[in-house]
Amino acid sequence: MEYSDGPAAPPGTTFRYVDMVEIASWFDVGHRAVANWRSRYAGSHPFPEPDVVIGRTPGWAPGRKAEIEQWAAARPGQGAGGGRPRKVDSD
Repeated sequence: MEYSDGPAAPPGTTFRYVDMVEIASWFDVGHRAVANWRSRYAGSHPFPEPDVVIGRTPGWAPGRKAEIEQWAAARPGQGAGGGRPRKVDSD
């Protein structure tokens, strides 16, 4: 991905973006899960690109929540057969 410097906000305006911590709260997971999604599915089902990067922290416009939810709904491994098998108690 190529980055370029963005424009300054107009005087009296502060732009708000959501980070991986806030996105994680939408799905009731930890922020590391979102970071893992971004790297794990980069080739086959890429996570939506961020709108801004501050330092090394990516940010998405809050209005993209529906897009990110659609991405998550189509994420590989969801549903039957996805994830690690549950441990069975042997009482």
